[in-house]
Amino acid sequence: MGSLLMWSTKEELKHERNVGGFKLPETPEDYPVNYILDGQQRLTTLYGVFHSDENTADAVLADRFNICYIPDDDTFVHHSAASGKDKIHLNTILDTTKLLGELPKFNDEQKTKIAKVTESFKDYEFPVVTIKERSNKEVCSIFQRINSSGTPLSNLELLTAWTWSDQFDLRREIDELLDTLSDKGYEQIDQPLLMRMLASLTCGSIDSDDLVDVDPSVLVKGMMSLKKAVMSAVDFLEGQLKIKNVIFLPFPIMLIPIVSFYARIDHPSADQLSQIRKWFWQCALTLRYRAGTNRLVLEDLSKVKKVSEGEKPFDTISVNVKSDIFDSTWRINSTAAKAALCLMAQLRPRSFLTGSEVDLGTVLSAYNARQFHHIYPKAHLASKGVSFHEANVISNICFLSASENNKISDKNPVLYFKDIPAEHADDIFSAALIPIEARGGEMEFKYFIRARSEILKAKAQRLIETGYV
Repeated sequence: MGSLLMWSTKEELKHERNVGGFKLPETPEDYPVNYILDGQQRLTTLYGVFHSDENTADAVLADRFNICYIPDDDTFVHHSAASGKDKIHLNTILDTTKLLGELPKFNDEQKTKIAKVTESFKDYEFPVVTIKERSNKEVCSIFQRINSSGTPLSNLELLTAWTWSDQFDLRREIDELLDTLSDKGYEQIDQPLLMRMLASLTCGSIDSDDLVDVDPSVLVKGMMSLKKAVMSAVDFLEGQLKIKNVIFLPFPIMLIPIVSFYARIDHPSADQLSQIRKWFWQCALTLRYRAGTNRLVLEDLSKVKKVSEGEKPFDTISVNVKSDIFDSTWRINSTAAKAALCLMAQLRPRSFLTGSEVDLGTVLSAYNARQFHHIYPKAHLASKGVSFHEANVISNICFLSASENNKISDKNPVLYFKDIPAEHADDIFSAALIPIEARGGEMEFKYFIRARSEILKAKAQRLIETGYV
């Protein structure tokens, strides 16, 4: 059976009193209480086996525990598999009254075997380890190290127990927030990221393990603040930066400083918004969180706090766009590609065939490779001897709807540029950052890439320095 791990604490925790569908006997108010950290499944199984005929809220579940002993075979089987053999239900052997009523059905040899089984169960001793005088964080760590084979007890489950009341259930609050974010198109925000946000609001950390030592009342207030702040952060990304899905963030952890800011400020001023925009572009276009992430996020949290207090810390930072970011290979899930797409979205890109604005709500909410177009198509370049690797770079990418992408397909830009409506051509080309000298489609590819990369870097540097395109 192994040992049982108990936790002796004076804190009243949310707990499951009845297990396996069975209603357990009530205990006196002052009766010592230990919480089971490891061994719940084993105890549930044993209790169910020996009490499968008792009061239950789930008869089907209780029937699963109805195990019999077959003395002639010296085996234990589910009652449905006894096949008419002499059997005794285990739910009778520990109750003397029930057992005495059953024994007359068996011969002496069978009775001897039943007596031996009964004594084995009655005399079995469980080794019990009881944890006392340990912090919440220590208890969590002990359990996670020991519980390698059972269902892990997450920090969220422990925190839910520590903060639970009739009015507050942390797990329910987290799940409801995840549902709300999913409805907004931000289903990629997951529970671990929300827990890190909560840590940033309650204990100045971004490690969710640190939450277990936070006072429950602080956690409750922090959760209320998180719900408001994360929705404001989403509104900021959508309204200010035209980002409709967290999947487009170069680093999802970038949400933490934004949430921290909106937890402090309900209605930011124009200067404060400018500061947060500068931080965003400085972080995205330098790929700041590519290494040393936790340390850098904590640094940024400190600066964001200064922004909320009216300071302008991002005016004094001198950084340059990553020099080769737009020369990187185009991979839809790469951080460089996401940073570039965030930049391109600021230009209000237009349809190449109609001149209407591209619906970023559709393009940037459904991360689909068909929504992005190689300006010089790969197949066309291959016919000119340009390798796939050379053609498949970020500076050869622009926004385009899937339907238009299919229509243009692999056409030579000399040909499909002629299909661009003349009255909208300048706006379309400018929004796509197509160099003026390349708008006939005749520029050699290597020169086109060089020229467009320079335009992209210039726009990126302007965003870093001013927050606006």
